[in-house]
Amino acid sequence: MTASRRLALWAALLAIGATWIALSGGRALYNPDEGRYAEISREMLATGDWIVPHLDGLVYIEKPPLQYWATAVAYKLFGEGDWSARLYTGLCGLATALVTALLAWRLWGTAAAWRSGIICASSLLVMVMSHQLTLDMSLTLFMTITLAAFCVAQEARTGPGARRGWMALAWASAACAFLTKGLEAGALPVLALAVYSALHRDLQPWRRLSLLPGAALFLLLTLPWLIAIERRLPSFFDFFFVREHFERFLTLVEARYQPWWFFGVVLALGSLPWIAPMVRALATGWRASQPRGRFDARRLLWVWSVVVLVFFSASDSKLIPYILPMFPALALLMGSAEEVGLRADLRATAIGLVVAGVALVVGAAILPWLVHDPAHPARAPYFLGLRPPLFYIGAVLIVGGVIVRSLRGGSLPMTAAVGATGYAVFIGALWAARVLAPIYSGGPLVAQLPPALRAGTTVYSVRMYDQSLPFYLGRTVTLVNYRGELNFGLTLAPQQTIGSLEAFEPRWRASPQALAVMEPATYAVLMRAGLPMVLRARTPGELIVSRR
Repeated sequence: MTASRRLALWAALLAIGATWIALSGGRALYNPDEGRYAEISREMLATGDWIVPHLDGLVYIEKPPLQYWATAVAYKLFGEGDWSARLYTGLCGLATALVTALLAWRLWGTAAAWRSGIICASSLLVMVMSHQLTLDMSLTLFMTITLAAFCVAQEARTGPGARRGWMALAWASAACAFLTKGLEAGALPVLALAVYSALHRDLQPWRRLSLLPGAALFLLLTLPWLIAIERRLPSFFDFFFVREHFERFLTLVEARYQPWWFFGVVLALGSLPWIAPMVRALATGWRASQPRGRFDARRLLWVWSVVVLVFFSASDSKLIPYILPMFPALALLMGSAEEVGLRADLRATAIGLVVAGVALVVGAAILPWLVHDPAHPARAPYFLGLRPPLFYIGAVLIVGGVIVRSLRGGSLPMTAAVGATGYAVFIGALWAARVLAPIYSGGPLVAQLPPALRAGTTVYSVRMYDQSLPFYLGRTVTLVNYRGELNFGLTLAPQQTIGSLEAFEPRWRASPQALAVMEPATYAVLMRAGLPMVLRARTPGELIVSRR
C-alpha cells in the first residue's frame, strides 16, 4: 500500500469513528428494546440499586446487568438522552471491528487486517446493532474477544506463559459475555470447540484451556452478582436459568416463532454489501488450511460461524440480532480470502450495488402508490417522508458501484470503496429511521406535552406499555389492564397495577390532574364511557390525554 493510500485510509477511519459515535443520538429511541434498556439503566441510576434491575419500578431480571451498569455510568457522565443511552453500544461496535482487525493482523498480516476490519464494521447488521440499544452488540464484542484470545493462545508461535495470559483474557471475556446475556456465552464456545475438534481431529486445544484457573476466574467475576441477587430474590435462579434460558430456547413461551430458514434470510441481508464474499467464505471455509494436529484458525472461524447459525436456527425463539456473534468471524474469513477470488466477488458486488441503487431510485419515485394503506391513513405521511433518504441511498449505491468497478489493482482499495459505500448508505438508513420515529418511539409523543404537565403529574398507561415513555418522562407510569413482559414483576408487587378499566375509571375521575397514554381504540372506548379527557399529544399509534 502506498503512503498516500495509507494516509487516506487512516483519515477515513478517524472520520468514520467520529461520526459513528455522533450518530448514536441521531433519532429517538425505538420500541420496544431501546426504550426498555434505556429505562432500566435510568432506574438503576435513579434508585441506586445496582443489583436487581427494575423496569417501570418492577423487578425485571430477564437479563444480567453488565450493560445496564455501563449505560447508567454513561448517564452519570453525560446526562440522560438518546446519545448517552446508545453510547456504550456504539463503542462496543467499534471495538468489535477493532478486535476483528487485530486478530486478522496477528494471524495473516496488515492487508488482511484492513480488509477484515472494514468488512466487519460495514456489514449492515453490525452497523444497525451498533446504533440500536440492545444487548447483542455488547455480547458480540465479548464473544469476539473470547474467540480472538483463544485463537492467539492456540497458535504454535505463542509460548506457554503468553498462552496462559491469552486464555485468562478469553475466560474473563466469557464472564463479561455471561454478565451481558447469560448462558449462551459458555454454550456457544464449547459447542464450537467440540465441532472443530471432531472436524479437524485435533484435541490439543482442550489441553490448552487453562481449565482450572480459567473457571476460577470466570466464577470470581460472575458469582458475586449471582449470589447477591439470589439473596434479594429467592426465585431468581428458577426464573433466570430455567425460564429465560431453557424454556425460551426450547419452547414457544416468548411467542417468537420463526421458520427454520429465518436466519438464512437474516444472514443474507445482514451481511450486505458483502453477500458475494460471504457466500464464498461459508462455502469454502470448512477446508483445512493447516495440517491435522496443528491449530487451524480459519477452520475454527468457519465452525464458529456455522455453530452460531445452527444453534439459533434450532431454537423456537428467534430474533434478528441473535446471530450477530457470527459476523466478526465471517469478516475474518472474507478478509483473509484468496486474492483472486476476493477481487472477483468485489467486482460482482459492484454490479449488485448499481442494480440495488437503480431499484431504490425507482422505488422512491413510485413510493406514493406503494404506501397507500386505507387501514392506517395516519402513517402514510411519515412513510412518504422516506422519499429523500431513499433517493439519497439509491444515488450512493450507484456511485459507489461505479467507483468500485473502475478500481484496478489489489482487493484492498475495492474493499475500502465497498465499505465506504455501505457506511454512507447506513447514514441514509438512519435518516429514514429518524423520519419514522413518531411511529415507533414515544419520544415525539412526550415532546408535544406542555412542560407544566411533564413534571410530577401521575401518568397511567392504559391497556398498553410504551417502553420508551418512562425514559422520556423521567419517571415510571402506572399500568392499567396490562401485564405483558412485566408479569413477573407484577406478581411480586401486585399493588403497582390497576387490573381493569372499571377500577381505573373512579380513580381517574377523582384525580385533580393526571395523564394517560393509550391507543386510539382505547380512547374511543373511554370516550363512550364519558370519562373527562383532554387530548394533549398524538402520534399515529398512541395519544396522551389529561384529566382536565
